[in-house]
Amino acid sequence: MKFFKVLFLILFIFILCVLIYLPVMIMPQFLGQRYIQLQFESEDFGIVSERITLMTDDSLLLAAWRTQVEESKGTVIIISGLQNPSVTAFFGYAKMLSNHGWDSLLIEKRARSQSAGDEIGFGMTEWRDVNAGVSFLLSDEHVGYKPIVVMGTSMGAGTAIIAAGEIPVINAVIALSSPSKFSDLWADNTTLYGFPRIVGLVSIPFVEMYLGFKFGFYALRLNPTNGIMKLDQRPILLMQSTQDTQVPFRQFVKLLKNANDNGINVTTFVRDGDWHFICYDQYFDNPIEDIQFSKAIFDFLDTVR
Repeated sequence: MKFFKVLFLILFIFILCVLIYLPVMIMPQFLGQRYIQLQFESEDFGIVSERITLMTDDSLLLAAWRTQVEESKGTVIIISGLQNPSVTAFFGYAKMLSNHGWDSLLIEKRARSQSAGDEIGFGMTEWRDVNAGVSFLLSDEHVGYKPIVVMGTSMGAGTAIIAAGEIPVINAVIALSSPSKFSDLWADNTTLYGFPRIVGLVSIPFVEMYLGFKFGFYALRLNPTNGIMKLDQRPILLMQSTQDTQVPFRQFVKLLKNANDNGINVTTFVRDGDWHFICYDQYFDNPIEDIQFSKAIFDFLDTVR
């Protein structure tokens, strides 16, 4: 009996060490580094942009590009995801929005390409980058009183939801393939590293502990699950594909349930297959040609006031 107790203790300690070590081993692949991305020019997408610089409230200089139309309906702030592509790859989206009467402000988030910063923050820090864009728009008397919408993809979608939860003047959100929270995404994606999903689930507290020590435990509240509950009646468009291999569909289900349970004004667009950017790949540079995708965005924007 004593032998089995000792064996169980050894096994328990081994499993505990593995769970503690997992985030320590994997997280540095994302944190503590900058991402240099391929850059694009707006003229290549048939639209003129103005290169500007934004200052965050924690003193980082961010690269951003502004497009404007006459008699604008408002501005859509566009942000990209975790690593790639650069936000400059979304000038085709700015072109699509301009055709529908909307200005765009494309923000390269911290620690990416032309923007300052040493590391990403899974939305816990990047929401401040959106805030810098909102502050810039509010300072312009020609656009400050018009609607401000934030549109993001993947981790950028999560950042958009977090930002809207923290910044009440944001009027609406378009979230493409948003995780529900990073620790949930971790649990779903541990299979990519050869571990069964149960390992990801039981390691969630250790992941949150790691992030808490990294960014402060108060920052753990800054996640899409909490952010979506703060929208009240501000509308959000959740877009997801059913077989997404980067942000599994169950992430969308969790966010949608949380929105519905809290009376949030939510619209959805679901596409069959593995389309992480929702838009079909062949139309990414000119998304207005993806009729269903562009119509879903236009129909949503028409409801924003």
